[in-house]
Amino acid sequence: MQRFSKNNKPFQANWLISMLASLLCLFNSPLLLAEHRFEPFTAVYTVSRNGSEIGVRTHKLTQQDNLYLYEARMHTTGLASLIKPGVITERSQWLLQNKQIVPINYEYRDSSDDDRFSQLIFDWQKHSVTNHVGNKPWKMTIPDGTQDKFGYMLALMHDLKHGEKNPQYKIADGGRLKTYQFKTLATEVITTAAGRFKTVKLQRIRVGKKNRITYIWCLPEKNFLPIKIERHKRDNIYTMELTKLE
Repeated sequence: MQRFSKNNKPFQANWLISMLASLLCLFNSPLLLAEHRFEPFTAVYTVSRNGSEIGVRTHKLTQQDNLYLYEARMHTTGLASLIKPGVITERSQWLLQNKQIVPINYEYRDSSDDDRFSQLIFDWQKHSVTNHVGNKPWKMTIPDGTQDKFGYMLALMHDLKHGEKNPQYKIADGGRLKTYQFKTLATEVITTAAGRFKTVKLQRIRVGKKNRITYIWCLPEKNFLPIKIERHKRDNIYTMELTKLE
């Protein structure tokens, strides 16, 4: 880290003024603010395993100036609530810059288990991410475009709306970079509790995880919001289906 001596005060002041001016231009640029924004929404999904409901998950996107907060809260239902009570919360804070999702902070919390808390802090000046989890914090270098494991879904929505057919993302998770690859399969009409929709069906492939395949049905008329997600993991099929959208 560069240290400034007393003789460098004019340079330091000029540098700080220049940096502040650049930031003000960035966050107040009419072109940037006029860029494709995400519309805030609240989406409620039922979660099931092998056809049996196990929970309800609510996704909510809010915005303050150019900073977005994407939050999910899930609580178990039925017999699953007896085995796993409490609420699981995920939060992703990010900026929309140059038509890209830029994550700032990610948090995961399980109210039934104090030890299940993690936080990722992204430092884009240093191109690094730090994860505070338990007694095993980790830090690693990341390339441009890296996402957290929750907010990447908004990056997918954004890229699909801008014509991407087979996007892929680097995901910072568990102390290493994972690659999520997507392939557009077809248009498909599906029915959920929220109605009947014409969707775009995609397949997500986790590189190195051949026994884990995820299908995602996105709704073009709602900025490619996922209305159904189906994850195949060994002998189980986990499904998340939209029931309500506000």
